[in-house]
Amino acid sequence: MMNKDKTGMVARVLDWFRATNGEQQEKSRFHTIRENVQWIIISIIIALGIRYFIVEAFKIPTGSMAPTLVGVHKHVVCPNCGWDFTRDYHGSSATCPNCLFQLNVYKSKSHGGNRIFVNKFVYDFNKPERWDVLVFKYPLVDIRCKDCGYVVFDKKWVEGMKCEKCGSTRLKLKRKNYIKRLVGLSGEELQIKNGDIFINGRVAQKPQGTQEKLWVPVYNNRYPPKEDVAPSWNLDERYWRNNDNSLLLDVSQTGEGASYAVFARRILDSYAYNNMTGANVVGDLRLKLSLIVQRGSGGVFMVIERGEDVFNAHIPVQGSGERCSLKRSGKVLVEADAHLLLGHKHEVEFSHADGVLQLLLDGKQVLSYDYGSDSPDYGERLSDSGVQIGGRDVTCRFEGVEIFRDIYYNSDLTSGRWGVSEPVKIGEGEYFVLGDNSINSKDSRVWKFFRTEDIVGKAFFVFWPLGGIRVIR
Repeated sequence: MMNKDKTGMVARVLDWFRATNGEQQEKSRFHTIRENVQWIIISIIIALGIRYFIVEAFKIPTGSMAPTLVGVHKHVVCPNCGWDFTRDYHGSSATCPNCLFQLNVYKSKSHGGNRIFVNKFVYDFNKPERWDVLVFKYPLVDIRCKDCGYVVFDKKWVEGMKCEKCGSTRLKLKRKNYIKRLVGLSGEELQIKNGDIFINGRVAQKPQGTQEKLWVPVYNNRYPPKEDVAPSWNLDERYWRNNDNSLLLDVSQTGEGASYAVFARRILDSYAYNNMTGANVVGDLRLKLSLIVQRGSGGVFMVIERGEDVFNAHIPVQGSGERCSLKRSGKVLVEADAHLLLGHKHEVEFSHADGVLQLLLDGKQVLSYDYGSDSPDYGERLSDSGVQIGGRDVTCRFEGVEIFRDIYYNSDLTSGRWGVSEPVKIGEGEYFVLGDNSINSKDSRVWKFFRTEDIVGKAFFVFWPLGGIRVIR
């Protein structure tokens, strides 16, 4: 009997524990659900807070900032040379900027625009700087009448405005976000001349990082065309051979002096993105290449022609007894002790941008000269420009020859009137902005300024597509 009572008691205790454990588990499940819900709510609040106050993602809808940032576009690969580039999705045809081959892109697939992050608090601590890429509220608004439905686009809002059709004051305003590059600051006098920005009468020079991003490719001999649409180089065949992706010069034993390969095309402000042939000669250029001096005791030359000016970079072979130099129309500007080694592959870069000449040898700056806008004709429209490479008393192979032009801010009156034919004064708390795709951008040339309170933030990072992740400069 006793054993039976004990067995029943044990059973009741186990039932109680099971019941208690079940209640605890139920409470535990409820607690876990509650915690998860709380974390979801907190995460949403944090995300909204970050979006509202700190960082927000934006999608680029148009190509007004191309090639820095592209909107909906077509990715094009030239069948003639293999060069790849982007083309506005509206287009049915395209011109390869490298070999000038014309191709049909009507059936090419369209891709979405870049997606970017915008820092929304950076200007709470720092003032906007020239060349920043800004997102801001477009100063003009779209207006829709709530009574008759009449819509007006890109209108300057004035307090007390009435519907143009029915006279109603019940109007709904819509403001758009725009993205452009900041070029003019409060209190400055700005004018666009020959593709450059002039501030208070002097050319505005870009920081090195920004300039690097704004070079526009013109030509690359690593992509030799199957069909020569237009000749790339004018060569003296006595001394030069063009082997598709290299140029070979042999004047080491001729005693004939220097010989040059001349780039055969005019360098204009053409835009592959819009398939538009430029009408303006560009004089701010960069030449990059690799070279190997196989024999000789002379040196090599790189030349940039800019209107009447001829800028010449000379790099002598070691042991020649000469110094590396930069010249302007025959006059030595600056010299340095830098030389080429026989049989050694050197990387060379020579550029002119915003009144600054630079020569880099194997990634290091060896010479630089800044004449700014001191030249009386700087900023005048150019009739011609060009690029040459050459040498004297050397046998030299030039490989990977690349030519770039600087971004060219269009000053034609068809683009707008502000800051074009005459300087424009920027008021306090006002800013002047331009699109990098200058030939196809509605910007301050058209609608003048926007104000400090309209700034949304600074665009600083492209996060989509994944293959194009980069910092925006």
